[in-house]
Amino acid sequence: MAYTCAMLNPNYQAVTDAQISYTLPAGSLTDRVVLISGATGGLGTCLSKACASAGATVVLAARKLKKLEKLYDVLDDMGPAQPAMVVLEQDKAGPAEYAQIADMLQSEFGRVDALVHASADLGTPTHQMNIEQAEWARVMNVNLTSARLLSLYCLPLLSQSSLGSMTFTLDYKPTAYWGAYGVSKQALQGFMQMLADENDTQLDEQGQHPLLAINGFDPGPMRTQLRRNAFPGELEAETEPPEQRIGPLLSLLMRTERSLTGAALSYETRS
Repeated sequence: MAYTCAMLNPNYQAVTDAQISYTLPAGSLTDRVVLISGATGGLGTCLSKACASAGATVVLAARKLKKLEKLYDVLDDMGPAQPAMVVLEQDKAGPAEYAQIADMLQSEFGRVDALVHASADLGTPTHQMNIEQAEWARVMNVNLTSARLLSLYCLPLLSQSSLGSMTFTLDYKPTAYWGAYGVSKQALQGFMQMLADENDTQLDEQGQHPLLAINGFDPGPMRTQLRRNAFPGELEAETEPPEQRIGPLLSLLMRTERSLTGAALSYETRS
């Protein structure tokens, strides 16, 4: 029983009112390179637009070319920085594909200032005994393995930034019938916290703050396609759009709290 209770209390930190209401100041991301995986999803699209509006060079990474091209055109019209895009089949890609992306980023930009993992594959919410191995492997590749590989290959690029950040999109689902998705998201939080712990002794030039901030954010229920797939009977008005949940994520990206690393923030847990 004690073990079960511990499982139901993740190591989340409450978001503050300041984080909830945070918006990017105009021009605050000028000359900064922001890489977003899962860029064409509900949260990824919202984040991409917000970063582009603040002047960032947004590198869009997602699986489907047509969706990437559509979002690219939207961001290109927003300006002033020209976006970039990368087709990344996260369910299939291996180390070679991620090495190629890192090489492209190094060649084109010389660094990455922020990496946000916004990709997610829901799989089938079902009993663990009912999950086919092919689906298990696909969900794990998209939700966990891809984030791991992209993180590791981008670490040298992020270390070239004076204000580097890496942010993982979390979703704590340890209860029955969340399938491979629930397992992958628990593992993702563990990976985030391990990676943060391994890198928190590398400090900036002043020796005061972590060179790279590695954190996670659980936005809670949002009005996205993934949410509709998980809860097809839910009314649209029952959830908020990503635009109303993105403040803490932007705050982490901008490192408004310079020393914060290894934190798992939850929108649903408010201080």
